[in-house]
Amino acid sequence: MKLKDKVALITGGARGIGKAVALAYARQGARLAICARTESEINDTVREIRKVKAEGKGWSCDVSIEDSVKDFVSDVIKEFGRIDVLVNNAGVMTRPVPITELEVKKWDYTIAVNLRGPFLVTKSVLPMMVKQKSGSIINVSSMVGRGAYANFIAYATSKWGVEGFTQTLAAEVRASNIRVNSVEPGYVATKLTGYSGTQPESVTDLFVYLASDEANGMSGKMLSASGWKTQVR
Repeated sequence: MKLKDKVALITGGARGIGKAVALAYARQGARLAICARTESEINDTVREIRKVKAEGKGWSCDVSIEDSVKDFVSDVIKEFGRIDVLVNNAGVMTRPVPITELEVKKWDYTIAVNLRGPFLVTKSVLPMMVKQKSGSIINVSSMVGRGAYANFIAYATSKWGVEGFTQTLAAEVRASNIRVNSVEPGYVATKLTGYSGTQPESVTDLFVYLASDEANGMSGKMLSASGWKTQVR
């Protein structure tokens, strides 16, 4: 039980990678707070968490809206009393098109969810972690955020931004004993990929490791689900 009694907050936690990580954390003894935008999916995932005898609760939240995020994080703190792990997983991706064909509203939406979202959630969670003098923040990145892929300008920009956000935040909160790392999960079968790729459960070991005390002292790392064990040696 590597995460026994740790409180983990996961955005986009009702399906895909977020759901798989939530269930992996539950099996390791964590207490789960998840958010998503679809009520039925939230309820289904919470039921699965409780089936493995773990404590879990879900909220509806739009991570791109400041008041929605503030209310969610406030409710989580009231419910659990602390937050030990934050997984910024919620994300969207529009279909690939050249920049000249990308609608401005789709650019704005992608940046709002994928980059503004982690900023807003982290900003709301950090005061609790600073007070605790501990915490692990895990930002979900992408291979598109670490290399050039034509026709993904909005998604790529948001994920490159997540990497910069991770590095800067890691330096900023190091003195408070808070770890900040990013994960590149690879090509995973989620709604974003049209459900093609490896199963979400195949990438959860890295998320468990980064949330656990085994990763103490590790911060500012850009880890890949496919090769992380060699990266942390």
